[in-house]
Amino acid sequence: MIKPGYTNCLFLALLLSYLNANAQMKSCCDPAGVPIISTVKQTAGTLQMAAILDSIGRYADPEDFYLMNEARTAIFRKKLDTTTDPYKRVTLYFQYSNETLNAGNSDEAISVLSQVIAAMQFTGDNMNDQSKPFFDLLAIAYMRKGELENCAANHNAQSCIIPIQGGGLHTLTTGSEKAIETYKLILNKFPADLQSRYLMNVAYMTLSKYPAEVPKELLIEPGIFSITKSNVVLKDIATRKGVDMNGISGGVVVEDLDNDGLLDIMASSYGLSDQIRYMHQQKDGSFKNETASSGLVGITGGLNLIHADYNNDGFADILVLRGGWLGKNAKFPFSLLKNNGNNSFEDVTIEAGLYSPAPTQTASWGDFNNDGWIDLFVGHENYPCQLFMNVKGKFTDVSAKYGLNFISFVKGSVWGDINNDGFSDLYISALGLPNKLFLNKADAASGERKFVDISKSAGVEEPLSSFPAWFFDFDNDGFEDIFVSGYDTKRFSQVGEDAARDMLGMAPMGEQPRLYHNNGNNTFTDVSKAYGVDHINYTMGCNFGDVDNDGWPDYYLGTGAPEFNSIVPNKLYRNVAGRRFEDITYATHTGHIQKGHAIAFADIDNDGDQDIYMVTGGAVEGDRFRNVLFENTTNNGNNWIKLKLEGVKSNRSAIGAKIRIKVKLPDGGFQNFYHVVNTGGSFGSNPLLVSAGLGNAVSIEEIEIKWPDKKNSSQFFKSVKMNTLMTIKEIAGD
Repeated sequence: MIKPGYTNCLFLALLLSYLNANAQMKSCCDPAGVPIISTVKQTAGTLQMAAILDSIGRYADPEDFYLMNEARTAIFRKKLDTTTDPYKRVTLYFQYSNETLNAGNSDEAISVLSQVIAAMQFTGDNMNDQSKPFFDLLAIAYMRKGELENCAANHNAQSCIIPIQGGGLHTLTTGSEKAIETYKLILNKFPADLQSRYLMNVAYMTLSKYPAEVPKELLIEPGIFSITKSNVVLKDIATRKGVDMNGISGGVVVEDLDNDGLLDIMASSYGLSDQIRYMHQQKDGSFKNETASSGLVGITGGLNLIHADYNNDGFADILVLRGGWLGKNAKFPFSLLKNNGNNSFEDVTIEAGLYSPAPTQTASWGDFNNDGWIDLFVGHENYPCQLFMNVKGKFTDVSAKYGLNFISFVKGSVWGDINNDGFSDLYISALGLPNKLFLNKADAASGERKFVDISKSAGVEEPLSSFPAWFFDFDNDGFEDIFVSGYDTKRFSQVGEDAARDMLGMAPMGEQPRLYHNNGNNTFTDVSKAYGVDHINYTMGCNFGDVDNDGWPDYYLGTGAPEFNSIVPNKLYRNVAGRRFEDITYATHTGHIQKGHAIAFADIDNDGDQDIYMVTGGAVEGDRFRNVLFENTTNNGNNWIKLKLEGVKSNRSAIGAKIRIKVKLPDGGFQNFYHVVNTGGSFGSNPLLVSAGLGNAVSIEEIEIKWPDKKNSSQFFKSVKMNTLMTIKEIAGD
C-alpha cells in the first residue's frame, strides 16, 4: 500500500513542478546507478511527470513492490534481529538470503545459506523436501556469482550464449564449480530433478567441461545444440556500438527519431528510479548517449515502449508504459513523450489528456476510425482498459462508448485487420482468462464503428496463460495471422525444468504458444503443431522480422521468468517458405540465457538486412544485464526493398497501411509478399519503415499500397528497383 502522506506529497511535487517549470532537473541515475544530470531546460510537462514519478518512488512501500530488493532485504534483516523463535528464524534466513540474492549480493546469500545449512546439519545424505530448497537456492546463488564475475564484469560478445564457448567461458571458476558440487548433492537424492540437471549442464559448459565431464546419466546430449544448420550470421556488437545499456527488464523503440536517415534507440529499465535512455546514432555508425541533452532526465521506470506519430508532425513520439506485474497498488501513470524533431523530447501526457494512473505493460497504436489521427488502446492489469480517441493531437477516453472498458490482466494488445475491410481489429492477450478478439465493424443502423467480441467463434481464446502477441501474414496469403505466446505463471520456479523437458523430447508441463492461421472468414485454425512452434518457451518480449531476406517473416523470442534459475535460451525461429518454422537458435548463436524482454528487428546499420536488438535483465534489482545487438552479416544474395510511407489523408506514419509486393521469380513465376505498417509485436517496437525481403526475385513487378483512410484508397507502382529505399507519399485526393 502507499504510505500515509502520499497524496499530500504528490500534490506538493506537482505544485513545485509548476513553480519551477523552467528549472533544470538536478539529476537522475541510469539503470546502472550512474548519475545523469540534465544539460537543458525542461518543459513544465516533463518536470511535472518527473516530480510525480519521483514522489511515487520515494513513498512506495517495499512490501508492495517485489523489485525494491535492497529495501526488502533490510526488512528481513530487521525481522531477524527481533525474532527469537528458532523455526521462524530459519524461514527468515531463507527469505533474507533470497532477497539478498535478488538485490545482487550473491556472496552474502551464499554466506548466510552455507551457515544455515551447517547449523541445521543439512547434508546431501539427509536431504529431503524440507531442506532441498536451501540447496536449490545455494546452487543458483553460486551460478549467479559466476555470471556476475564473468558474463557481467568481463562481458563480451559470447557471454551467456549457449552452447557456451570461446569468450563465454568463465575465467573465474569458483561460482560454477561450487554450483556443480551442490547440484550433484541435489541430484544424488533427487535424480528426477530436471531443472537441476539442466542447470548443472550449463555450469559444466561455462568451464569447458561439457560434455566430457558431465556424468553420463545426467548429460543433456550435445546434439541438441546442433540439430539445425543455417546460413544466417548474427553476432552481438552492442558493446562496440555503445548500446549495451545495463539494466533490468524494460522496453525498446528503434526508429529514426530525428529523420536523418539513421535509426536511433530509446530504451528503458523497469526500476522505479531507472532513467530512460536515448541513444542517437552518429554518421559513423556509433551511438552517442544523449539522455542528458534530450530533456528526459527524470522520466523513469518504463517496462515497455511503443511509438507512433500521434500529432502528425512527421516525427515519431514514444509511449512509456509502467506498473506491469506490480499489483493493484502500482498506480503509475504512463507517459507520452512528444518528439520535438531536434533530438529532444517532452512529456505531454497530462496536456494531451492521457494521464491515467493504473498498472500497464501493453498498449497499441491504431487508427480505428480511419480519420487520419492515430488512436491508442491501453490494456491495464486488474483495472478497466482504455481506448483513447485522438482528436487532432488531443485524446478522449471513449472506452465505455465502444465497450472496451473491460477489466482483465492484459499482457498484450495489438491491432490488425483480420477481414481486409480496411479497418483495424483488436486482439488482447490476457493472463489467466480467455484472450479476446474484437471485430471493428460499422453499425448497421448508424454506420458508426463498433467493436464486437468474436473471440470464441474465431477460435483464438487460448492459451489461457499468455503474454506477448502479434499479427503477421506468415504464409503470404494476404490475410493477417496471429501468434500469441504461452506464459504459465504457476511454473515460474520450474522454467528450467520445462526447458530440459523440451531438450529431452519430453512433454512440456507449462503453457505452449499458439500460431493461428487466418481462414479468411473471421475464424482461425490453430496450426502450432503443424508448423513446429508447439514448444515450451516462457516468452516475455518478442518480435518478428526477416533475418534472411527471403520474404517470409521469422521471429525471435525473449524468454525467462523472475527467478534466477530461469536462465533458459532465447529462441530464433526461421519461417521456411510459409510451410513451417524451424528453430535455428543454436546454429545462429542467439541462444542468450539472460532474460529477454523487449525485442526489435531493424536494419540498424543500413546494409539491407535486419539486425536484432534485445533488452535483457530480470525483474529484480540484482538481475541486471547488458542489452544485446545482434548484427546481421548474412550474405545469401537475397534481394530486398525498404518502404517509407507518409500518410496525408491517413495518419502521418501510415500505421495500418497494407503493402503487397509482387515479384518475378527466376523460374518465371510470381510471388506476392504482404506487409502492414506497424511496430510489430506487443513487447518491443520495430521501426515504422518497412524492410521487405524479396528472396531470389529477379524483379519487382508491382507494389500496391492500401492506405488506412476513409475510402481505403490504393496506389500502385510498377517496375520498382530492388535493394533501395523508396519513399511513398499518399495522394491527397478527395
